[in-house]
Amino acid sequence: MSAPSRETRHTFPLPPGTALLRHGLRDGTWWWSDATYELHGFEVGEVVPTTELVLAHVHPDDRQGWRSALLGTTRAGTYSHVRLRDAQGRTRHVLGLVHREDDVVEAALVDVSAVVRSEGARVATEQIAAATTSRATIEQAKGMLASAFAVNPEEGFEMLRRASMQHNVTLRRLAELVVERAAARGRPVAELADELGQVLAPSSVGTDEAVADS
Repeated sequence: MSAPSRETRHTFPLPPGTALLRHGLRDGTWWWSDATYELHGFEVGEVVPTTELVLAHVHPDDRQGWRSALLGTTRAGTYSHVRLRDAQGRTRHVLGLVHREDDVVEAALVDVSAVVRSEGARVATEQIAAATTSRATIEQAKGMLASAFAVNPEEGFEMLRRASMQHNVTLRRLAELVVERAAARGRPVAELADELGQVLAPSSVGTDEAVADS
């Protein structure tokens, strides 16, 4: 059953739009604010909050931690990051500040889904940009080796790959060294077989720094 619809008591500041819930540990009652219904994808009063309902909307990987926070938190406030799936099947990332006062647990829930999506998009964009740059460098080095050693581009790539494994250096870093060596000499790439061969040679090179000094 649901507790009477009254405001919860909080000893910490809350940002505007915060969803609030209150759970009586002794009698098992729950109270949700209007924003909590909305956060779970329901109209106000559409469902009766219960422990089972609350946990059913939590991602399985977060369920045990959220259950412990709501049913066994200490008097000191504790923060939790929880993924909720609302009634429409949308995943929401929520930060919950849970506090216990006697036999009552109170939680303030802040939907940070927009922040998580924005950060995820930023990281993905950076990773794509890095991958694109890396690939462009490898393609450039592959072409230089093909020209210098009079082989086709795929054979040039195989030279890079084999040297990368022998030196225990990333393919990207070795490609950078090939491009840097060719640019530093200022001569046509076709005349740089000996120079680029030094970069690829399996001499006693174990790190990219050692390759750079060769």
